[in-house]
Amino acid sequence: MSEPLVIVGNGMAAARLVDELAKTALGRYAVAVIGDEPRLAYNRVLLSSVLAGETGSHEIELRPADWWRHRGVTVRYGYRVTEIDVGRRELKIAGEESMEYSKLVLATGSTPLRLNVPGADLAGVHTFRDTRDVDLLLTLAAAKKRVVVIGGGLLGLEAAYGLAKAGAPVTLLHLMDRLMERQLDAPAADLLKMLVERKGIRILLNASTKCIHGDGHVQAVELADGSRIEADAVIFAAGIRPNVALAKEAGIAVNRGVVVNDVMQTSSSDIFALGECAEHRGTCYGLVEPAYEQARVLARHLAGRPAAYQGSVVSTNLKVSGVSVFSAGDFMGGEGSESLVLSDRRRGTYKKLVIADGRLTGAVLIGDTVDALWYLELIRNRDKVAAIRTDMMFGRALALPSKAA
Repeated sequence: MSEPLVIVGNGMAAARLVDELAKTALGRYAVAVIGDEPRLAYNRVLLSSVLAGETGSHEIELRPADWWRHRGVTVRYGYRVTEIDVGRRELKIAGEESMEYSKLVLATGSTPLRLNVPGADLAGVHTFRDTRDVDLLLTLAAAKKRVVVIGGGLLGLEAAYGLAKAGAPVTLLHLMDRLMERQLDAPAADLLKMLVERKGIRILLNASTKCIHGDGHVQAVELADGSRIEADAVIFAAGIRPNVALAKEAGIAVNRGVVVNDVMQTSSSDIFALGECAEHRGTCYGLVEPAYEQARVLARHLAGRPAAYQGSVVSTNLKVSGVSVFSAGDFMGGEGSESLVLSDRRRGTYKKLVIADGRLTGAVLIGDTVDALWYLELIRNRDKVAAIRTDMMFGRALALPSKAA
């Protein structure tokens, strides 16, 4: 008889884990996936494309209902798990009976941060995190509402781009001195700012939000320097927080995220965690690729095969506000490293490769990201680059012509 395995969360991490389990342990577990979003798992990375009208909401679904059914998976979406009873190995579901488990996987993702400033509870203050948020923001854009987006990281830029393309006048506020400071160096961020502003988005850096004004509804945002920006709506996109409430209330070890070991096991031996809610060796990864790597390791472990997650080389390879952006590894460069840089602002391209100990250790690309995955491969494999150093800035086809062919 198949062992009951329950996955809490029906996002990208959960879908990848089911896929990996089907390859390594098909039939060993009776898998059930429970999530509170009212639809099947979808590609959250593409939410801004839906907001911008470039992709239909139905097109971002990861797998159709038949895919789950053919793998023997029970999917219950629109259901919220309220409690984990570790002793009884039981989940309590809002408005439903309890569900038993033998193995439990937490893939609960993250929740958006809301700034603790006066006026944050006014009507017209929203977040940008799921498809329900997209529907609301589309309504704002259609009415040509003036929107202030707070946060110049990936999430904020995507929200601003989607809203602007859908027709809303948008001002983006960022507390730091450059956009996407966790993924880009100063020249790359400056080029990205220029390219995003060309799309009609007003960007204010070093902008600290003091309060949000309004009589029951948003009317303006006031900054710490006293300046005031008129607005009909405010979108918080200033970061995410691992969703650890269920684990914490159940007595499972939690720091910033749910603490896991190298097989994604929590402090409770039959409970595992992966994706944005998990903390491995002190790190919470808010990106898709680490979640997929964790899913691969966990599936192998649950199948009884040797596996260990050693952490991920953090990389970003996306279109940000319609601009191709890639960064990976130690792109800032530490002591003893050197940087190769190619910058062409007129063409909207920037490349920076960081080399240390004869190896590529970091990279930043803006505009031209054709060779991004090759650079990532070099960083992850720690390959010596002396033989290709002269040509590697110009891409794989020139540096390795025989292999590229």
